[in-house]
Amino acid sequence: MFLGLTGVELSLIIVAISLFGGILSGYPVAYAISGSAFVSFAIIASLSHAGLLYNVVEVNGVTEHVPVFEGGWQKAMLSTQSTWAQGVFSRAFGGNVETLLAVPLFVLMGIALERSNIAEDLLTTMAKLFGTLPGGLAIAVVLVGTLLAASTGVVGATVVTMGLIALPTMLRHGYSKSLSTGIIATSGTLGQIIPPSIVIVLLGSIVGDMYSIGQETRAAKAGTTVLKMLGEPAVLSTGTLFKAAFIPGVFLATLYALYALGFAFLNRDKAPPVKLGEPDSYNLLSYYKGNPWLLLAALFVPLLAMVVVWAGLMSEGLIGFVITGLGTPEEVTTYAPLSGGVVPLMILIVFLLTMAWALRPSYSRLPIYAGLAGAGLIVLLDWFFVAGDASGGVKALYYAVPTALIVYGLRHAIERLMEIESLRVVSPPVILIVAVLGSILGGVTNPTAAAALGAAGAMMLAAARKLKDEGRSSIVIIWAAMAVVVLLLLRGNFDLRMTMEKIDFGDKVGIFAAIVAFHVAMGGVVYSCWILIRQKLMNGILKETTKVTSMVFVILIASLFLSLTIRSFGGEHYIQNFLHSFEDPRTLLIVVMIVLFFLGFVLDFIEIIFIVIPIVGPVIYAADPNLMPPEWITILIAVNLQTSFITPPFGFALFYLRGVAPPEVTTMDIYKGVIPFVIIQVIGLLLLWNFPIITTFLPDLIPAN
Repeated sequence: MFLGLTGVELSLIIVAISLFGGILSGYPVAYAISGSAFVSFAIIASLSHAGLLYNVVEVNGVTEHVPVFEGGWQKAMLSTQSTWAQGVFSRAFGGNVETLLAVPLFVLMGIALERSNIAEDLLTTMAKLFGTLPGGLAIAVVLVGTLLAASTGVVGATVVTMGLIALPTMLRHGYSKSLSTGIIATSGTLGQIIPPSIVIVLLGSIVGDMYSIGQETRAAKAGTTVLKMLGEPAVLSTGTLFKAAFIPGVFLATLYALYALGFAFLNRDKAPPVKLGEPDSYNLLSYYKGNPWLLLAALFVPLLAMVVVWAGLMSEGLIGFVITGLGTPEEVTTYAPLSGGVVPLMILIVFLLTMAWALRPSYSRLPIYAGLAGAGLIVLLDWFFVAGDASGGVKALYYAVPTALIVYGLRHAIERLMEIESLRVVSPPVILIVAVLGSILGGVTNPTAAAALGAAGAMMLAAARKLKDEGRSSIVIIWAAMAVVVLLLLRGNFDLRMTMEKIDFGDKVGIFAAIVAFHVAMGGVVYSCWILIRQKLMNGILKETTKVTSMVFVILIASLFLSLTIRSFGGEHYIQNFLHSFEDPRTLLIVVMIVLFFLGFVLDFIEIIFIVIPIVGPVIYAADPNLMPPEWITILIAVNLQTSFITPPFGFALFYLRGVAPPEVTTMDIYKGVIPFVIIQVIGLLLLWNFPIITTFLPDLIPAN
């Protein structure tokens, strides 16, 4: 054979040349991938049929040349078509269809927020708050990029939006071109990792199967079953990945902000303080003796203390429940003293109350005291009187009075907080993020249902923003938003299934309240859609959503074609055998990460997820989960793909920014700007590698319900 390569190795080279040639040809990526699959299959089939592409096999001491397509190209084609019809297509669109449905919904959520000028409001407000600090505009960009990433999950939209709004402002106020472009391009890619992220959704639709297949293979080699080997089913859900991705995403954003701050202190002339209007401090510092650190302590020390207590209670097994004998007749559920949903909800409520106390210290504290007393009473009642398996009706009876106290306190607290301009601007997207992520992390809904919630919430936020521009009231949307909150609370505390033969009185009340709240919420959504139609925004939102979603799914289909081509001549089996040659699973993962990093230069994350991960996944996810947790592996891959987005010269975020940057910003300025952040990404990857607890802490703290 040519250069001593086997037929399979040459076939893989032919596929690679066809793929990269198709991508670099300028044709749309989906057509390039599917075209390369058919072209490479035709070339391999022709060479195999002509006897030029073969494997050397020794049979009974006799060396034989076996064609790559041993039974001929016709048999290989029929086998490929059969595999497509019987397995691959159904696995892609059948078993994972619910997970993949989250993609268009999250895209709709991001596009609606992008088109409603909410991002512009966020940037303007954050610039006012932080602009007076050295590097303050860069820190504002990081914060807004984090919020947009958590509320959109669409990298291109975030980079373009911030490039159009923030870049001219930063350059006009003397910021260096490299820092400005680097911070915008990198902050925009946080949508790759911070949930809800389309990358995490797409990975979740693939790696769950890979983890299951890998552990089944490992169990078979050990002569046992997965349940006996692990003590639990080999399940890796998208919700678990969302939990695992949250802390690493915030961690990376913090590293970006610290770099911007350090750069500004070392180069004050390249990142000067800027005053963009009045930050509107409302004379707060006068209540704290002019010390901003006291104000920050009053704001965040209570929250930090509550989170520490929460983590301690979770680690001691005092929150949530434990299921033993899962999937067997002896299955038993043991409940801890505190409910897994009550504690985080009370932490959020207490944080809002203490924030109102800290930011409005001159107001009456009676409503704040009442709200805090209500939150404390609910925790005490949950611990001593309300059983873990209590019905929604029982909980409603016990919690009625404390809930009234909380509502009284929150009403006054929110009124006070909304007097502050920055909170008025920031709170809507933050509330949406808390609702979407909270419903996932709290086990109230799955990611797909949460995506629907996010899409509806984004439409209502966009409509409210447009009503504000018209000077009209958005009371209908506010009531609809409250109805959504009621629905989430009812879903978490009542059994709302109407198909049961016997429904107790408490659940009947809950079902009735849910029906009323649903109609109020749907009325608000319909009204919001009408506002957006009247403002001629809906057409653009739906067109862009359809465009992005179609691109994702067409690339998915094209990637499956290419995977089948590789599988047809044994390429997948060859690669997996090569990967199995690494005895140390961590060494294997390092090799895969390096390959993914370089593939990210020329392939989009969607192609990598659907072409590469199905091939290497069964091998890398076959490692001992105690040594290499599957969520840790997945988040490392996601951060790696995020790094490739900003790596010169082919990083996609760089092209997005180049398309909207002013003429005076050169491509070399953008490259120079992102290099420090590529180094930060590598440092972040190394920290995640050496400290897996950064990834596994939240999934362990909040186990799947």
